[in-house]
Amino acid sequence: MSGKANLEPKRDTPPSRHPDPFFGEEIATGIGGLVCLDTTGTIVFAGPYVGELVGYDPDELFGRPLVDLFADDRDDPLEQFLEQGRSRPKHQDDTLSGGALECTHSLVHGDGRLVPVTLAVDEVEHDGRRLLIVRLRNRTELEADRRYDGVVNTVADGIYYLDSEGRFVAVNDRIVEATGYERDYLLGEHVSVLLDDETIERTEHRIRELMRTGGESVTLDLDVTTATGEQLPCELRLSVLERHGEFVGTVGVVRDVTDRLERERAVEHRSAVIESAIDGMGFSDETGELCYVNPALAELHGYDEPEALVGTSWKVLFPEEEADRIEREILPIVLERGYWRGEATGKRADGSRFPQEHSLTAHGDGIVCVARDITERKTRERQLEALIEVARELMSADTHDDIAQIGIEAVENVLEFEVACIRLFDEDANRLAFVALTDGALELLETQMAYDLESTLAGRAFRDEEPLINATDQRGDVGSESPFENASVHVPIGRCGVLSFIVRSDEQVDDNDVHLVELLAMGIGAALERADRTRLLRTQERELRQQHNQLETLIRINAVNNEISTSLVAATVREELDRTICEHLVESEFYQSAWIGRIEGASDRFGSAIGVGVEESYLDTITNASLSGIGGGVVKRAIESQEMHVIYQYQIDGINGADEEDGEAGEDVESIAAVPLLFGDRLVGVLVINSVRDDVFCEQAVSGFESLGKVIGFAQNALKSRKLLLADSIVELEFRVADPAVFHIRLTADLDCRCEFQRGIPIENGRLITYDRIVGAEPSAVLEVAQEAAHIERARVVSDRPEGFVLETVTSHSLVQHALELGTTVRSAVADGGEGTVLIEAPHTADVRELVGAFVREFDALELVAKRERDHSVTTADEFRTAVATNLTEKQCGALEAAYLAGYYDWPRKTTAEELAESMDISSSTLHQHLRKANWNLLSAFFDEPTSTPRVE
Repeated sequence: MSGKANLEPKRDTPPSRHPDPFFGEEIATGIGGLVCLDTTGTIVFAGPYVGELVGYDPDELFGRPLVDLFADDRDDPLEQFLEQGRSRPKHQDDTLSGGALECTHSLVHGDGRLVPVTLAVDEVEHDGRRLLIVRLRNRTELEADRRYDGVVNTVADGIYYLDSEGRFVAVNDRIVEATGYERDYLLGEHVSVLLDDETIERTEHRIRELMRTGGESVTLDLDVTTATGEQLPCELRLSVLERHGEFVGTVGVVRDVTDRLERERAVEHRSAVIESAIDGMGFSDETGELCYVNPALAELHGYDEPEALVGTSWKVLFPEEEADRIEREILPIVLERGYWRGEATGKRADGSRFPQEHSLTAHGDGIVCVARDITERKTRERQLEALIEVARELMSADTHDDIAQIGIEAVENVLEFEVACIRLFDEDANRLAFVALTDGALELLETQMAYDLESTLAGRAFRDEEPLINATDQRGDVGSESPFENASVHVPIGRCGVLSFIVRSDEQVDDNDVHLVELLAMGIGAALERADRTRLLRTQERELRQQHNQLETLIRINAVNNEISTSLVAATVREELDRTICEHLVESEFYQSAWIGRIEGASDRFGSAIGVGVEESYLDTITNASLSGIGGGVVKRAIESQEMHVIYQYQIDGINGADEEDGEAGEDVESIAAVPLLFGDRLVGVLVINSVRDDVFCEQAVSGFESLGKVIGFAQNALKSRKLLLADSIVELEFRVADPAVFHIRLTADLDCRCEFQRGIPIENGRLITYDRIVGAEPSAVLEVAQEAAHIERARVVSDRPEGFVLETVTSHSLVQHALELGTTVRSAVADGGEGTVLIEAPHTADVRELVGAFVREFDALELVAKRERDHSVTTADEFRTAVATNLTEKQCGALEAAYLAGYYDWPRKTTAEELAESMDISSSTLHQHLRKANWNLLSAFFDEPTSTPRVE
C-alpha cells in the first residue's frame, strides 16, 4: 500500500512557469484536472490533465482567460464563478476549501470537438491574494469511474489507489469498513496511517523490484492498524501505475486473512494434536496404502518411526485372519455408513498380538483409522469378572475364616500380588489379628521375624477408615526383594479389619489396582457382615426355637400337672397315675418315651417301672439293673443329688461307618433326663424322659420338671393317704420310741414333763408345723430346749392354760413328717419321761414290713410293739352337716347363712358388715359376735378329733 517507493522518474515536460511552490506542492496533488484563476478569470496555473483534456500544453494555457475554453453557445460562466468566489467565506489557511461548487459545461478541444466536463470551484487565499481553483473532470470518464466505483465497492476485498507520494487517492467501502476510518479522512492521508515503518519499507522494496523486473503484481502479507489500534492481518496484491513511463502510484487489493489464518492455525493445531496424540491415527487411500501414520500408531504396533509404515498396506497392522475379517465384514459397513467402531486384534512388528479399540471413518477416497491399545482395560475387565465370581463365592461362605481365605486367594490369583494378608479386629484382644495370608506373606514372616507386614500402617487405615498407600520409593540394589523398601497398600474392610498387600520390586501398582482392592475389600466386608447377620439370625432363630420349645415344654408340664390333679380323682392305684403321666408327656412331639421307676427301700434297684414309648422288655431290664447302669448314669446322679440331670449322646454321620447324605456330615442327638420324684425330702421314684432334640431341657424346662417331680411325689403320697382314708379296714402300728434325737423325747427327759401330739400341718419345702400340748413344764424352759434342738427352726407358745399350754414348732425332720411321707397317719403320739408311744394307721394293703423298715432306718431306739387290724369308719357329708348344725345356735346359723349368701365371704366382698347388719336389723358388733362364734364351731367340728364331732374327709 505504498506509492512513493523513493523513485525519481524522469519527466519530459519543461519546467513550470510558476515559481511559487504552492502550485507544485498543493495544487499538483489534486485529483483530476486543476486550473487556478485569479479574480479576473485568468489562468495562472493548469495541471497536466487539463492540457490533455483540452489538447493544449499546460504552459500554453498560462495567462489565457478561462472563458476561451468554453463553447460559444454557452453563457460566459466567469461572472458566475467570480460571484461564487466572492460569496465564499475567506479562509485563514493556505489550504483548499472543502466546500467546492459544481456544475456541468462543455469545453472546446484543440481539435475543435467538444469535451463534456464537470467543474468544481473552490477558493483559496495565498500570500494575501484570493485565487479560484477550478477542477475539471471529463464527464464520460467520471461516469465510467462512478460505474467502476460501484463495482469496486461491492467486492468483499479492500481496493485502494495511492499516488506517487503514498497518499490515498481512492478507497472502496471495504477499506473504510475494515479500518474504521471515514473515507474523507483517508483520502489525501499518507499510507503510514495504516502501516508501520517496517511494513512500508518492505512494501517499497517490493515495488522497486516490480519496476525493475517489469512484473505485473506482487503479493505480500502485512498487518493493517485500524482506527482502534487493532492489528488486522491482511494479504496485499499490489500493482504499479505508470504514465508515460513515469511512476504515478500504486493500486492494490487488500484481503482480510484473519479467518484464513485461524483456519491455518487450527489445521496446525490439529496436526500437532494428531502428531502428539496418545491414540494411534492413520490414513489410507483407496488402494489401502497407508499415506499417513502418527508416531503413536507406529509405537502401538512396535515400529520406531512412522515412516516405516507409510507406503505399506494397512493389513500389516493385523494378523492375517483379522485383516480378512476387517476386509470382509467391516469395510463394507464403513462404505455404507461412513464409519465403524469396535474391537480388533492388532499385530506388532515382532508378531505379538494385542487387543485394540479401533474406529474407521470414510474420508474422501480414503479411510481414517484411530486405534488404542486396550490390553490393560481387558485385563481389568477380566479381573472385574473374576472379582464378581469371588463376590458370589464370598456371599456363600459362612465363617470369617472361610471369607478371609477366599479374599486372600483373590488378591494373589486375580490381582496378582504375592504378599498380602487380611487382619480382622479382635474385640476381646482389642487388636487386628492375622486371619489369612498368602504363601508369600507366610514366607516373609518366617524369614523376617521382626517384620509384621506393616501392622502400624494397617492400624492407621483401620482407625481412619480410609485406604492408606505407603508410596515408599524402591531403594537398594537392583533385584532386591526386601519389602521394607517397597510400597504397601492398606484398605479397610469396613469396621471388620484391613486388607494389606506389599508391592514387590517386580510388581507395579496404580490407581486401578487400588480401586480393585477397594472393591474386593467392600465385597469381603459385605460377606463378613452377612455372615455375622446370618449367624445372629441363626442364633436368634435357635433362641426363638428354644424359647418356643421351652414354652411348649412348660405348657406340657403344666398340662401334666393339671392331668395329675384330675387323675388323682380317678386314679385308685399308683400304677395308673404313673402311666397317665407318661402318656401325657409322650403325646408331645418333644419326647419319644417316658417311664417312672419306683424307689422301694434302700435297694440300688427300682422296685417296679411303668412307661410309655418303651418296650416291656426294656422295663423288665430296668428293674433288674443297677441304678448306676441306667441312662448312662444320669438316673444314679439324679437320685443322689435329688436334682434333675440331663445327658446328651451324639452320633455324627460319616464317622465309624455312619451314613453320609448329600456329601454333608450331619449329627443325631439323644437327650436323656432324669427327674427325681420327691415328697418333702423323701425320694419316692424317678421320672426318665427321652428326646431326640437338644433344646427341650433348657433351664426353664429343668425348673419346670423339678417342680413336676415334686407334684408327682406329692400325688403318689396322696394316693397312699387316700387309700388310708377310704379304706374300710386299717392296720394300726404301735411304736415305742426312746431316740434322744427326737425333740419330744429329749424335751420330756430334760424337763420331766408330758407332751401330747395335737396336729401336724405340712408347709413348703418339706417342712411341718406341729402343735403339741405340754404339761408339767414352764413355757420358757420349753422354748429354751426348742432353741437348742437341731431340727427345730422356730418355736412359740400359742395357747397357755392352767391345764397346760400348746407349743407350735416348725421342723424339717420329725417322726410325724416321716409318717406322712410314707402315706400313713399318726393317730396319736405321747412322750413322757424320755420315752414315747406312737400309734400309726396304714392301709390294710400297705407293706407293713417296708413301713417298719422305713421307720427303723430313720430313727434310732424305735421298736414296733403291736400290730392291730381294725375297722375304719367314714363320716359322710350329711352326717358332718348334721353334727355341725347341732353345735350352732339359731342366730349363729342365720348370721353365717346370710353372710354367705350376701357375698360377705367373696373376694372382693359384695357387701359390708354394716350393710349386712342393717339388713338383719341388728348392730354391727352383734353380727361380728354371731359370725365369730359360728366360725369357731364350724372349724372346731372340722379340725378337732372325732370324739364328739365326726371327722370329714
